Amino acid sequence: MLNRRASHPKFKADEIIEVLSLQKGAVVADIGSGGGYFTIRFAKTVGLNGRVFAVDTNARLLAYVKNYAKKNQITNVETVLIDKNGLNLPKEGCDLIFLRNVFHHLNQPEHYFKTLKCFLKPGGRVVVIDYKKRKTLNVIALIGHYAEEAFIQETMKNAGYVLVERYDFLPEQTFNVFRAM
Repeated sequence: MLNRRASHPKFKADEIIEVLSLQKGAVVADIGSGGGYFTIRFAKTVGLNGRVFAVDTNARLLAYVKNYAKKNQITNVETVLIDKNGLNLPKEGCDLIFLRNVFHHLNQPEHYFKTLKCFLKPGGRVVVIDYKKRKTLNVIALIGHYAEEAFIQETMKNAGYVLVERYDFLPEQTFNVFRAM
């Protein structure tokens, strides 16, 4: 279900992948990977010499991603379960850390992003895509399933990042790209 939703044309996955300009051999962490839609897209984009970490708190979803990758002979995906010990990624190992619809779930986002810095290669980027607050009443607004773009940007600034790109082609989401200062 999560993959069907992520692949829906209104969420513009092709455009997201295109503007990220990932190079062959890049290393990507897909935090909150869910069913792995973007994980698999990233894995195909970075090629066999690249690597993609599917990162989630849900072991069942990670097992699905792992099985899908194995079944489809995608060998550059590794699953990472976030547990009580936190996140286990290679230090200074990621060219891109990607979070789609995750920011609004974070209890202490400033602290979280300060902690993420150690996993970025020099010059690495953090992408934050999250739902916009809508003026009309809907489920996203009712359950607080969104993050204000100004709050995302302020949080990232306070965590030691600078906004390097902002895209507005997603109708229901904000799309910001940051680098560590």
